[in-house]
Amino acid sequence: MRCSYIRLLVNDYEACFHFYADILKFPVLWGDEASRYAEFDVESGTRLAINQREVMAEALETDTADPELPHQDRLAVVFQVDDVDATAAKLVADGARQVRAPYDWTAWGVRAAHFRDPDGYLLEINHPLVPVDLPPTPPSP
Repeated sequence: MRCSYIRLLVNDYEACFHFYADILKFPVLWGDEASRYAEFDVESGTRLAINQREVMAEALETDTADPELPHQDRLAVVFQVDDVDATAAKLVADGARQVRAPYDWTAWGVRAAHFRDPDGYLLEINHPLVPVDLPPTPPSP
């Protein structure tokens, strides 16, 4: 597993976008002030991402009154893995608390599964749906 993102789940997305882009001057890799999700280059192998809190809560269905779940998370630590399904099965077998089974998040471009650590922090394991960093396929003759 490789830590690929620290995702802050924010209340005021636009203000946070401007803070990281304009005040801290982190280059924007994806998103804009209206996209409700953005990624920033923080000069490391791990990216910083911000996400409107309600978007994540709706996606994981944690915007309910279930006392076992936080109403809306504040942070997600994201790990990239080679095989989401195999890694998720191993984590469950080893006792990890799964929030959401592996699922293709086509809008996010990843296959992901979600877990909670013993203190309730949200963890995501994922893998891109489309291979990245591969040269384009040459046209057929």
